[in-house]
Amino acid sequence: MASILEELEGLFPAAAAESVYDVRLDAISPDPLQPRKEIDPAEIDELALSIESSGVLTPILLRPNPESPGRYVIVTGERRYQASRRARRTSIPAIIREVEPHLRLALQLIENVQRSGLRPMETAQGVAALLSSTPGLNQAGAAKLLGKSQPWISQHLAMLDFKGATSEALAEDLLKSPETARRFDQLPPDDKRELLETARSTHAPITRTAVAAAHADTPSPPPAKKTGRPQKPKMIPLPPVTATQLTLLFEALGLGPVPRGQTDIWELLLSRLTP
Repeated sequence: MASILEELEGLFPAAAAESVYDVRLDAISPDPLQPRKEIDPAEIDELALSIESSGVLTPILLRPNPESPGRYVIVTGERRYQASRRARRTSIPAIIREVEPHLRLALQLIENVQRSGLRPMETAQGVAALLSSTPGLNQAGAAKLLGKSQPWISQHLAMLDFKGATSEALAEDLLKSPETARRFDQLPPDDKRELLETARSTHAPITRTAVAAAHADTPSPPPAKKTGRPQKPKMIPLPPVTATQLTLLFEALGLGPVPRGQTDIWELLLSRLTP
């Protein structure tokens, strides 16, 4: 059984050799499962101006709509489709072919990641859907498929587990990278909420610098108490004394004369005083 990579390698040469049709825009529908949920209107306006002057240079890829004969669903090229509508075109050059569901998702992810970056959460959801819908595809295979590293894949998938303010910020496209999202999620709840509300009010994303500054302002937790055997108390050396001082001390304590030849006089003194 061919791998998804082998299937895709076979798809592109076949598509290149196929006929290009001029398909009416009103016979085409976007794919509701497309990973990209929102397209920047400014991006569409810019592409529409290019299409007005030069037309659509690269055909889009369509598949027949099984529920509506004579109609088609976009596999790749939704931005070109939307821009053609904005440019008041009535048709668009397209290649028409059947594409297996898991290949559709792979093609859409590849196009979106390479041509115009998805939101981090859209990418994470798309990669998760690709892995779950493609038997035998693991994170290493997905990384190769998308031209990314395996850590890039795992970092995006990790975002699906974030909750609370972090999840809200990602959903609102106020966190622009997995690493910034990870560091943001490590902040205390009040700090996360403050940064999120600031981003909402200013309509500006939460930057890595802002997250780093919040971490710097967060007091460090007290060091954990050590467990195990208690440490032996340190012995503090006793100060030296003169012969006169020692004689006076022995007489005052009623210990008699100072013994001659005793090397550790303090030890002797303690032994005399200890019951």
